[in-house]
Amino acid sequence: MDEVAEKPSRGGDDAQIRTLLAGNGVRGVGMLLVFFTHLALLADPAPDNNMRSYGWAAPVLGHIDLGLAAFFALSGYLIARPFTRAFVLRTPAPRLRSYVRNRVLRVVPAFYLFTALVLARFGLDGTLASGSQNASEPWQVLGQFLFVQGQTGGPAGVPIGPAWSIGAEVGFYVLIPIAAWLAARTASRLGSPQQRALFGIVAAGVVMVVSIALRAVDQYTFAWLTSPPAIMYVFMPGVAIALAEPLLAGRLRDRPRLARTLAWGAFAFAAVAAVAYAMTDYDPRQTPIHHALGQRALLAALCTGALIFGLIVLQLGTGSAPRLFANRLMLWMGERSYSFYLAHIWILLELDQLLGAGGSIATRIAVMTVVALPLTTLIAALSYRYVERPFLERKRRVVAGGKGSGGSGSGLPPDAHSVGVPARA
Repeated sequence: MDEVAEKPSRGGDDAQIRTLLAGNGVRGVGMLLVFFTHLALLADPAPDNNMRSYGWAAPVLGHIDLGLAAFFALSGYLIARPFTRAFVLRTPAPRLRSYVRNRVLRVVPAFYLFTALVLARFGLDGTLASGSQNASEPWQVLGQFLFVQGQTGGPAGVPIGPAWSIGAEVGFYVLIPIAAWLAARTASRLGSPQQRALFGIVAAGVVMVVSIALRAVDQYTFAWLTSPPAIMYVFMPGVAIALAEPLLAGRLRDRPRLARTLAWGAFAFAAVAAVAYAMTDYDPRQTPIHHALGQRALLAALCTGALIFGLIVLQLGTGSAPRLFANRLMLWMGERSYSFYLAHIWILLELDQLLGAGGSIATRIAVMTVVALPLTTLIAALSYRYVERPFLERKRRVVAGGKGSGGSGSGLPPDAHSVGVPARA
């Protein structure tokens, strides 16, 4: 990967980068990985095989869900960042009212729109097929709008199935201010930024390990595996990076050789971890991020954490980002990835219904790719232009007017979740 550079800001804040150059690019790449994961699942005429029809390629296709983990890690960094900065450097903390307002403006409008459209199109049984007698209960529909769809379940949520990750993000949004308050009081006697940063990083590591351990309590139940205690593990690498950034910034400014060494070492580690993740035993009940257990969960967190760490270190020291992420197409796609993420399952299910059960896997993959990818991109572009952006502009006016900082810190671009994507800053 070569690099795209931006002239480093002089006289700016030495405790952090301002705009993460590769942020939207990571979302763009991650979004496409999630899209093709779901496409491969729905292109299989026997979806209950969970990709086993692909033979040797099944483990590869079943593990590109790391794109969603990257959304979570990036969100962990961006959302925690203003709180960790305040904790480490003892600067003013973000205003809770502004934080909540910005989270609502970023996440709710597009999510409510697509949820309402999906419910209108697919009904309470969540299917286009006729004769289904399995309908969601009213409280399960309400759970969609309250971001607890992963826990309430119900067939109506199937066409917007990735919404479980938005619920996981919202859970993270709620917990971060609480954790920041607890950390500030627990570590009140720590006298130096280094001590406070180390305390926070250790705490984030403990939370990650405990979260991974908790996943084994009910290892095949979706509602538990996507609940806050069992899903926090994948956010923690981003939180740890946000804690370390104020200390790294001053040490890496104007030291491009050191920054490149650390960054490309982190990228190499991420690549090794990704390969190790893909080589783990292929168990259809455990492979996706939301079902990853034990070493799978740990490898996913370490892989995506190393990726985000490398991007931040590289930019701190050189003002640049790898072209794989910081190119015009991926930046454009990443900016619209939230709406893309919310719409893509709907479009794929429509094509699955039209194609029926016949045809080869190759034909179904080709048709779904040629039709669904540009169509979903068009829908995402329209949604971003007419739904997301008007609310984002309101959010930015508040920050620019000095009424308080939201979740992402000064100058950071809005996220686009998990993956997923989740991540929405």
